[in-house]
Amino acid sequence: MFGPESGRETWRGLPFVYDKVRIGDQERVESFLGIFAKEGCRMVEMTCAEHDKYAAGSQFITHTMGRVLEKMALGSTPINTRGYETLLDLVENTSSDSFDLYYGLFMYNENAMEVLQSLGEAFEELKMELFRHLHKHNRNQLFGTQGKFKVKINGGALPSQNGNSVALPSQRSNDTGEPKVDPPLQNGNSGELPAQPSNDTMKAKVDSPSSQTCD
Repeated sequence: MFGPESGRETWRGLPFVYDKVRIGDQERVESFLGIFAKEGCRMVEMTCAEHDKYAAGSQFITHTMGRVLEKMALGSTPINTRGYETLLDLVENTSSDSFDLYYGLFMYNENAMEVLQSLGEAFEELKMELFRHLHKHNRNQLFGTQGKFKVKINGGALPSQNGNSVALPSQRSNDTGEPKVDPPLQNGNSGELPAQPSNDTMKAKVDSPSSQTCD
């Protein structure tokens, strides 16, 4: 589970995965495995199916993220954090391997496609979570967060544009049983609606001659 880059300095502590199948000479097998054990490798015995499952979720995802970041052309900055330095090391480590190696991790592991799909879904979910928070932030800036736009159903009021309260419909009256609706306030005046002109008044205004005449 290591290559020229990760095992460049030492093999000590690096995992060596093996599966004993079709063994004809047990002594020869143990001698071969002993080479890596003497170098300090962490010997891990597991089936090929288990290896492919674990490798897709660790080795393949690591190479994928390294190559994605490589496509972004990341570079060092004057304010590098330790986390960012780790990302740069990941890019350097994975990009130094051939694309054929990365393609082999994808092509010959049936679990790789599932991991690739899960990565895409997780990225989309993360973007949507960011956009939801952004939408909530924008709404708070537009409408405030102090609850002044909350509606009180019983006897409550909504703020009007001029700062006065606008009465909401109250409960049904005891006399008619019909909903009692108070008209909105107009420019700070009382809630009574202005009297509507009668038909005669309106007709008089229309038929009356203008105070100025044309020669």
